[in-house]
Amino acid sequence: MNTYTTAEKNLAAGFAFIAGFIDSVGFIFLGGVFLSFMSGNTTRIATSTIDGDPELAWLAGSAVLMFLLGVMEGALVRRLAMRRLPPDRIREVVLANMCVLFTASSLLVLVDAPAAAIIAAALGIGAMNSIFERSGEVAIPLTYMTGTLVKMGQRFVDAFFGGTHTAWLEHLRMWAALSAGAFVGAIAYRGLGMHAILVATALTLLLSLVAVLMRIRGRRHGSRVRVTVEPY
Repeated sequence: MNTYTTAEKNLAAGFAFIAGFIDSVGFIFLGGVFLSFMSGNTTRIATSTIDGDPELAWLAGSAVLMFLLGVMEGALVRRLAMRRLPPDRIREVVLANMCVLFTASSLLVLVDAPAAAIIAAALGIGAMNSIFERSGEVAIPLTYMTGTLVKMGQRFVDAFFGGTHTAWLEHLRMWAALSAGAFVGAIAYRGLGMHAILVATALTLLLSLVAVLMRIRGRRHGSRVRVTVEPY
C-alpha cells in the first residue's frame, strides 16, 4: 500500500466506504447474507445446512457465486484492456465497468426488480476488486477487511520495533471507511429501502469521475500525481 500515492489511497478509502454501504443494503434486504464478506457467507452455508435451512444456504451460496462472477468479470475487463490500451488507461476502464454494473443495479431498482438489482450490485462489488490489482493480485482490498485488520495489527506491533505508525494507520483508515459506509448504508436502507442503491451508484459515479479527471489532469500537465503502471 505504501507504493500508492495519497490520491490513490483516498480513492481506495472512498470505494471501501461504498463497498460497506452496499454490503449493508444487501445484508438487510437478503436477511443476513453478505454481498462482499464471503467468509461470512461460507459460514452461513455451513450452519444453515446443518440447521436444516436449505433456503438460506442456497441464498448464501448464490451470493458467493455472484461475487465470484463479478470478480471474474472485472478481471476479464481488465485483461482485455491491458491488451488494447496503454497501462495508464487500464484503471479508467475498470472504473467504467464498475459504474455500468452499479448503474444497471439502480435501473433495476427503478423498474421494481429488487432481486435482479441485488445481483447486479453483487457483480459490481466483485468487479470493484480489480481497481487496485497489480501483477494479478489485489494490492489494496476494498470489499473485505480481515486481511486489512491482520496487517493493521502487525504494523502496529512493528511500530514499536523500528517501524512507523503511518503503516498501521493507513490500514485503520480502510477499515474505518468500510465501517462508516456500512453504518450509512444501513441508515439509508431504513429510510429509502432499495432506493438506497441509487445513492451508492451516485457516489460511485462521482468518485470515479473525480479519479478519471485527476488522472487526465496529471497526464496533461505532467503533475506529480503518479499514475501506477501495472505490469503485464
